[in-house]
Amino acid sequence: MAPTSKYLAQSNKPLGRGQATIRGEALPAARHNFVRGPSWPTAQRYRLLHDGVIVRLKFETTDASGKVHKRSSASHVYSHCLVIHFAAHPPSKCWPEGVPACSHAEWVGSCALAERKASRWRKEPSIEAIEILEARQV
Repeated sequence: MAPTSKYLAQSNKPLGRGQATIRGEALPAARHNFVRGPSWPTAQRYRLLHDGVIVRLKFETTDASGKVHKRSSASHVYSHCLVIHFAAHPPSKCWPEGVPACSHAEWVGSCALAERKASRWRKEPSIEAIEILEARQV
């Protein structure tokens, strides 16, 4: 016996571009939030389209110790990198070997945001140094 409802007869395959959904409207070929509008600032979130393919941008920066920090994104454009250097901790009851010194990178879209994040991190007692570096696109 054949199914009586057209919804029961549909397969489990995902819809392709331009195919109608159950409600009848077609899925757009490219969503509007992928391309930045004229009123958005340059550092806002947007996706870069090139011939219908989302482009992945790669960023990198080098801190004072010579370590290279890398980041890639398909939806953000970064201008600065905040590198936080944590101090080493001596051995304790919780960590018998101790905790070695390490660094952490946070990527931001503006210098003002990097300064604001740095001021928050400066309150932590285990921070040795904080660097605000300009990111370069590679």
